[in-house]
Amino acid sequence: MLEIGSFPFLFKKGKMYIMIITSTSGKSWILPKGHPEDNLNNAQVAELETYEEAGIKGVIFDRKFRKELKRKEDSTIIIYPLLIKKILDKWPEDSKRKRRLVTIKEALSLVTNKEHIGAIRYFSTTGMTSKLNKAITNF
Repeated sequence: MLEIGSFPFLFKKGKMYIMIITSTSGKSWILPKGHPEDNLNNAQVAELETYEEAGIKGVIFDRKFRKELKRKEDSTIIIYPLLIKKILDKWPEDSKRKRRLVTIKEALSLVTNKEHIGAIRYFSTTGMTSKLNKAITNF
């Protein structure tokens, strides 16, 4: 099984922030994700899921930065970094989910899903943060 998600982020005053959302049960904090769709490539699915679940319009500007994480039972989740361009007041799942724009440290204290924690750690390393910041500048 394949799941596709995003790491929705932005920089404020040089500090990285990410948007996390609640699961549909409201019991845990996660990254937006969904399943492949026939008419969309994986990056487009990540953008769509981020819009539907988190109310974010954004862009995946460099697919090579994606993180692929293996899960048990031959399952994989692919996470793309998504630069937040606009945070909407209303979105398709606003009645089902809460969202929070948080620092990496806050995200790591709230998110409990081990694959999502792995993605957060991957995208927030000094090297990756520098690459993302540079890619934004050149975008």
